[in-house]
Amino acid sequence: MTTTPELPALDVVAADHAHEQRAVTSADMLTGVLAAATLDVLGQPTKLPTVLWPDVPEEVVTAIYEHGLRVGYRAGRIVSAPTWEPEALDRLRTALADAGYQAMARRVAVTASHGRHRADTEQDIARGDHE
Repeated sequence: MTTTPELPALDVVAADHAHEQRAVTSADMLTGVLAAATLDVLGQPTKLPTVLWPDVPEEVVTAIYEHGLRVGYRAGRIVSAPTWEPEALDRLRTALADAGYQAMARRVAVTASHGRHRADTEQDIARGDHE
């Protein structure tokens, strides 16, 4: 008589995490494909901002694009800081929510809820700064 081996208990949390990471990885890959295809169609990076707003004067598009670059630079500085500042992020989340920017506020809330940046926690553990 053949017996079927007992299957391990389903680890829903691990499966959920694995599927979520697979979706994020797929989204990242597709985002890169779309970015490459957009540039391939336009031919040069300087045309990227103008395709978003074809009816807006070029100097306005340039000003918007340059503002976005400054925001991106600031975001990079925030992410590279040794610790996230949940209180500061919460203050910004509240300001966004109060101004009606609910979707942006939700995204900032997710970031603030994580507290410390993962890399910072790993550095603390590497230094022995854990209980």
